[in-house]
Amino acid sequence: MPSDKPKPPPKPEPKKNPPPPKALKEMLPKVPTLAGDKIRAGRQLSTFLRKIAQEKTEFDPGGEGEEMMTKAEALARKMFELALGCTVFDVKRQKDVTLAPDRGMIALIWDRMEGRAVATDDSETQKRTVPKKISDANKKRLNDMVKADDTD
Repeated sequence: MPSDKPKPPPKPEPKKNPPPPKALKEMLPKVPTLAGDKIRAGRQLSTFLRKIAQEKTEFDPGGEGEEMMTKAEALARKMFELALGCTVFDVKRQKDVTLAPDRGMIALIWDRMEGRAVATDDSETQKRTVPKKISDANKKRLNDMVKADDTD
């Protein structure tokens, strides 16, 4: 007489663990940092700006006929024009408007002529002061204490 017991299910094959990686760096995907992306993008932009600035595509309306000049030269001329003050035609009002000398443009031109780097004012690059760091740390500590009291 056959046995009335059901057959046990077959045993699963033991899982084989993969060999451990040599280093943790090998496991993590290589993701460029945001700061690195900004630096690379800035370099590429500077390269293209220099290349485009050297193209002779602008016309110099003064002098003997029309002469070709580079975009960089046209931009520098426009900067000087704004720094010294100029008269431009306002399309909305349909009349000439005299612009006062631009102090910011004067400072920019002077700094460039002196060889100084252009100052940037990015709020992202400004560091927190020590009192601000201490204040933030104290706020965090107090908030953690309140959360701990709420869970009890």
